[in-house]
Amino acid sequence: MNVITNYFLDELTTTMFYLDHSKPCDFYLSAWQRRRSAAPLLAVRALLFLASLGVTVTSLLHYVSRDLFGFWFIYLTHWGLVAITLATGFATAVSACYFFRSQDEDSESALPWYVKAYWVLYNTAVPVAFLISIFYWTVLYKANSEENDDVDYINIAVHGLNSVLMWLMLTTSSQPSRLLHVYQPLAFALAYFFFSFFYYLAGGLNAKGKPWVYHVIDWKKPRQTIIVGAFTGLMLMFIYFLVISVSLARDAVARRYVKSTDVRVGDETAPLRQLTNINNYV
Repeated sequence: MNVITNYFLDELTTTMFYLDHSKPCDFYLSAWQRRRSAAPLLAVRALLFLASLGVTVTSLLHYVSRDLFGFWFIYLTHWGLVAITLATGFATAVSACYFFRSQDEDSESALPWYVKAYWVLYNTAVPVAFLISIFYWTVLYKANSEENDDVDYINIAVHGLNSVLMWLMLTTSSQPSRLLHVYQPLAFALAYFFFSFFYYLAGGLNAKGKPWVYHVIDWKKPRQTIIVGAFTGLMLMFIYFLVISVSLARDAVARRYVKSTDVRVGDETAPLRQLTNINNYV
């Protein structure tokens, strides 16, 4: 009980609201590696980025092929794909930057702007991807309905593979997920909610010619739409707290079974590319 109490006492302090962290290495080392090298996570993140980019481009080209390019940008699913692609792209860039840094450059204590940008994108993209998958397959998907996309593999990719990629991002990382950072995915969702409202006021239609983007978010029925929006926000918060639970479990298991044995603790500022000396590993 003391552990849980101490956790909440630490997490609910005002400093946790900001993007500060005392261990920059948590953003370029995996929870599951023993050696202090940015290379393993760099390889994983590069693959995740290429997969995310592939899904996004394929989805976009599908709309282009049907002469619906402009409509691609009105769907939350595609906003989520953009967030996923940016998150995996920044993750790859962070790993690459730290892999090629020198000893002196690696000694800074404050997080660089691109690490902070990655952290925000990670905090947003992971729970939003899970929300999109749950929302689509439980609410929007109807076999052979007009809401269903014409190409099944694209449906699976944009509403299923998106969550698989973010699950891999979550479980291979080691940076923390802060309770007070819940405002970041909520801000993303709120931005889309207001977009749908202004899109309706402007007379916008969806790709099927309907006066709404999703039938459950129909501003002709404002009460229903606000209720759905509020429920979705609560669901997103719940998913974010589940993400935190997974990250805590990930770190606990890694500490016990990976990093607690046969680990040589080295200098935090040792060059990352000196892989011949085990004393440079952690």
